[in-house]
Amino acid sequence: MLTVLSCSVNDKSSSDPILAQINDYAVSESHLETSFRELYYRTGQSLRPDAATKKSILDSEFNTYVLAVHAQDIGLDREADFEHLYAQIQGRVWTEEFKLQLLYPEIVVTESNLRDYFVRFNTKVRAAHLYASTREDSERLLARLQSGESFEDLAQEVFINEYMREHGGDVGFFTTDEMDVAFEEAAFTHTPGEIVGPVATAQGYSIIKVTDRIQNPILTEADFQRQKPELEQYARKKLQQLAERTHMDRFLQSIVLNEEVSARILEHVKSTTSMEQVGVNDLELGLKVDEVVLEHQFGAFSVGNLEEEWARTPATFILQMQNLEDVEAVLSGMAYRSYMIEQVKDKGIHTQEAIQASVQETYLNALAREVENRIKQSIEVTPAEMFSMYSNNRDRFVRDKQVQLQRIVLSSEENARKVYALAKSGKDFGELVKSYTESNQDLMVNGIQETESWSRLGHLGKQLQSVEEGLVLEPIEYQTNEYHLYKCIRIDEAVALSFEEAEEQIRAVIIEQKFRTERSNVIAQVKNKHNAYMDIGRLEELNIEI
Repeated sequence: MLTVLSCSVNDKSSSDPILAQINDYAVSESHLETSFRELYYRTGQSLRPDAATKKSILDSEFNTYVLAVHAQDIGLDREADFEHLYAQIQGRVWTEEFKLQLLYPEIVVTESNLRDYFVRFNTKVRAAHLYASTREDSERLLARLQSGESFEDLAQEVFINEYMREHGGDVGFFTTDEMDVAFEEAAFTHTPGEIVGPVATAQGYSIIKVTDRIQNPILTEADFQRQKPELEQYARKKLQQLAERTHMDRFLQSIVLNEEVSARILEHVKSTTSMEQVGVNDLELGLKVDEVVLEHQFGAFSVGNLEEEWARTPATFILQMQNLEDVEAVLSGMAYRSYMIEQVKDKGIHTQEAIQASVQETYLNALAREVENRIKQSIEVTPAEMFSMYSNNRDRFVRDKQVQLQRIVLSSEENARKVYALAKSGKDFGELVKSYTESNQDLMVNGIQETESWSRLGHLGKQLQSVEEGLVLEPIEYQTNEYHLYKCIRIDEAVALSFEEAEEQIRAVIIEQKFRTERSNVIAQVKNKHNAYMDIGRLEELNIEI
């Protein structure tokens, strides 16, 4: 989310008094109040607006502006990597506003939607899929299915992952919000045995076969009414995601590409030897600005549009184009972004004060972060410093006790107790994972979890205190309608690290200490150079009401 904060020039007589200012960038009282409230809710509503907290938040907000001014002082904003940064940020903000102001308002959440998602929260669906990177390849897979080839044989062909190959593209059980929004919609709106597709997802295209469906048998009207407010918010979010995906997919399907222009672009990109050469002035396509690059359902994307979008597209992304398929994908994305931006401009949304402030604020934050990155990169650490840090802080460089678990996820306490009894009776835990887990992620790795520090496994509570290798823990209610069953497969006790083992941590500690000092020095120097203004008296008098 992009936080909209005021960073315009104000004076002390303004209705929104200034607390701190450097050049044209200022933190006002309303700015600080907004930042405090955001932090208040993010930290569990435990924050208090005392003097120290207000000063800390003011410093954090204002120092971003100070570092951004420093970036401009040293010409960082004029370097090649940052030359088009402002345009790129504009594009991101404007396309987001297209969705917020032009696409989402058309969405109406109905009673039917609420009941549908209420059922989904109490349902798990199992499905298999066949993946393809393009719609054309996906349609060919569907045609082969319709001609009689089996899902299982095609899965052997399209997947590299061993589990997916051997299990016919099975993704296991899932409920709402656990899969790509379009994948979920297709699976939940079809019955076991049905095949649907191609379905456009964030990763590519899928042909989906629904294989099973398990629903909580007890769904009451009282439960629905009690959850209705949360369902309203959730359903709106899901319908927005689905509307966004559907709108984009229909746009992309309508595209007719000018193959001659695509070939010229590919030739240009392949001839470049550096990111600087990717720039618009080096395109040299020999075409007029009104020449059509591609056509879509709402009109055409011209060479002039291409030049604008080329500047908004990071060079690293452009340089990844290695064939005409890549070119088509990039040009299609540029055309869709161009269309959204044109709509935003046509409606005058880009002139709204809040939108302009959002672009500016995001840009300044990006400049400030780059200054911080460069400060860190400039820091040198000597062997003597590292050895001294290690010698004086040996208790700091310890590898925590480590534990590795194997997991089975189930949707009811009854099933969890049943599988627990089977595990305690001596049944192989790995086989139980394959037979009972409802987590598609665990199916891929036979339920084996990443090794974690003992201290981070708080969700296991008191049961962890007596865990031993080979022990199966009693079922844990992870959340509503989700129970976890764990087996401990390995424990590594805590151990002090040698200098060689701790070397990376030692370096990181020293760099962080030096970074804080150097960052503070830079901020102090820039404030002094630009006569930065800060009104601590007004800050102390500011009353923030929660």
